[in-house]
Amino acid sequence: MSVYSHDHTVLNSRLPVGRWVFLLQLSLILVAGSAVRAADCNPAPAGLIGWWPGDGNANDVAGTNNGALRGGSSATATGLVGSSFSFDGTNGYGVISNSPALEPANLTIEAWVWFYSLDSVANWLGHQYMVYKASTVPPAYPNTGVAYGLGKDRLPLINPNGDCFYFNITSPDGTLVEVDSMSTVSTGVWYHVAAVRGSNYIQLYVNGRLDGQTNANFSQDYDGHWPVYFGSSGQPWEGRLKGKLDELSIYNRALSSNEIAAIYQAGSAGKCKTPTFVTQPSSWNAYWGSSVTFTSTVAGVNPLVYHWQDNGSLISAATNSTLQLTNLQMTNAGYYVVLVTNMDGSVTSNPALLSMKVADVSIAVTNAQKTAALTLGGVSNETYGIQFSTNLASWVGLTNLTLTAPTNVWLDPQAATQAARFYRVGQGPIPIP
Repeated sequence: MSVYSHDHTVLNSRLPVGRWVFLLQLSLILVAGSAVRAADCNPAPAGLIGWWPGDGNANDVAGTNNGALRGGSSATATGLVGSSFSFDGTNGYGVISNSPALEPANLTIEAWVWFYSLDSVANWLGHQYMVYKASTVPPAYPNTGVAYGLGKDRLPLINPNGDCFYFNITSPDGTLVEVDSMSTVSTGVWYHVAAVRGSNYIQLYVNGRLDGQTNANFSQDYDGHWPVYFGSSGQPWEGRLKGKLDELSIYNRALSSNEIAAIYQAGSAGKCKTPTFVTQPSSWNAYWGSSVTFTSTVAGVNPLVYHWQDNGSLISAATNSTLQLTNLQMTNAGYYVVLVTNMDGSVTSNPALLSMKVADVSIAVTNAQKTAALTLGGVSNETYGIQFSTNLASWVGLTNLTLTAPTNVWLDPQAATQAARFYRVGQGPIPIP
């Protein structure tokens, strides 16, 4: 007896073509998705937990930690990216109520800063705070008790050429660790400054380049009663910013040097406020009866609104960043995209193809029994119908096989007495004569 499989492949169709196949693959053509966003903005890196762009207010466009402006400060000054915060160095500052989200184990703070004057009203002339969060160590001048502090200082022993940027943190036992830049600060110039707290180190970047680093072999220490200040420390010794702050952002991880450089290189285009895909949905090749999940990661100003589509048709209630499909049927095959919108624009993902097949089947003739052995790969506990034919025209049901594992072997009880015998596998149960 010769043993044959019946391989039936259908392309570019969703019309019913019969369910008896070893491999049924349905594919559809769909125009690739397109994004509507500025070509030169930089997608916000993953881990962005707070973003205060200073575009007319102190709202957090990445999360829910809105800030407030005090002492006559504003968010309407000319910034590098749109408008910016402006502080007079005496009365003005910003404050963000404390949140667990603003107390990460590892973090990055980055912003653009522009100075009206390098002098300040402080115990140390030239000391100006950009961002400050207190630790549990009792505050004492200068800078102990800081969970994270980013600012400008005048330290002739470190930088004899002029003022420099600094980033410091304090250990739970009160040890202050600080890194200072070698770059010299001037008035009337926009600087991009990024402070990074890794697992055992801190780094300071100026204009996209690493400008200093040191070890920090202790965990972060936070006082949950204190807010996050910007343009100020909120402490008795003070040292308020006399300048502008733009695109202030906090991340819950240590950004890489390439990520920081990309933000700097975007310049006035800034981070993309329109939705931008960080991770596109992936295609699937799935069994009948199985489940798949399409996932996407999108950066942009919140709130982000999601709408999944199946071959151009909206899927009801599919309004999350992920789409889960269960108990898949052959009619689920096709292309899936997600449209993401916010107040600044929209973006459509690249199409992700869902290819469907009933099962994987292979055939061999056993040496001992001289019968056909069919190996079925599919979904456990699903029932598959097996038919045979001698002429590929008339088909007869042999059995209904419920898989007890993802792969099962079925032996045809018919001895090898026929010249040719064809098999096909489909969705069960089927009638058995």
